[in-house]
Amino acid sequence: MILMKNQNYLLLLALFLLFLPIDALADSVNISVDLPIYTKSDTLTIYGSISSETSFQIIIIDPDGEIVFDEEIIELAGNFSHNLIVGELELNRSGTYDISVTYNESIIENEFFYDSGHNVNPNDVTSGIESVSDSDLILVFSISVAILASVFVYLARHSIFQKKTVYDTGDWASKKNRDYEKYHSEWMSDEINFEREGKTKIDDEKFRELLQDENLPNFYEVFQIQKNASQDDIKKKYRYLAKKWHPDRKKGSLAEKKMAEINKAYEVLSNPDNRKMYDGYYFKN
Repeated sequence: MILMKNQNYLLLLALFLLFLPIDALADSVNISVDLPIYTKSDTLTIYGSISSETSFQIIIIDPDGEIVFDEEIIELAGNFSHNLIVGELELNRSGTYDISVTYNESIIENEFFYDSGHNVNPNDVTSGIESVSDSDLILVFSISVAILASVFVYLARHSIFQKKTVYDTGDWASKKNRDYEKYHSEWMSDEINFEREGKTKIDDEKFRELLQDENLPNFYEVFQIQKNASQDDIKKKYRYLAKKWHPDRKKGSLAEKKMAEINKAYEVLSNPDNRKMYDGYYFKN
């Protein structure tokens, strides 16, 4: 009777062992790599459960394929946990590192990205990171073109959005007769500079001929200003007289004669050197 009861126990035990998962009594080892980026203060953890005292070989390989860490540890049977502080592993550069643990002819592998805190080799840091797509490149290029176009419009805004003057819209004689070009100026606008480029300074030979002229006029009287007038006063007076006697406003030979006289006076008085020579000659004689 007792023998039959023992046989029943043995049968139940055999059935239990038969249906028990194959790896139920096997060792379980894992590597905890759950951070997207590791720094020196972070920790890598190797943990699990083993049925007997076990030796583990831990190896870490840098992005260049060089072994930077190789250590053997021994853990007692049962649950265990072994921590590796990243800052103590002497990882010299940023990039993706491979970590492997070998035990009892088994091996587990994982990888982690380490940021060294300085760009030792920034070209290789992108290893394993998804590259930029073509659509993203097109978007970046479009934004860059838009920014450049905006900058160009801003810098050229005065030319693009310049308000037309009365001279631009009117049918003036100076537009038809090329002889009027020497007097051409947009006299109706307060923003116009009446100085003619390249004509603000008389060359020395012409200036000496001018001084020898017996009918040399008093340019200060032409401008109706004092002899000690400032250069700003001379410029303002020239603008005023140019507007007043411009051939587009006053028709006839008198306007042309007055405008020529005003221009000649301004060419002398607007140049400090010529003005000094003129004053010394005219008022001395």
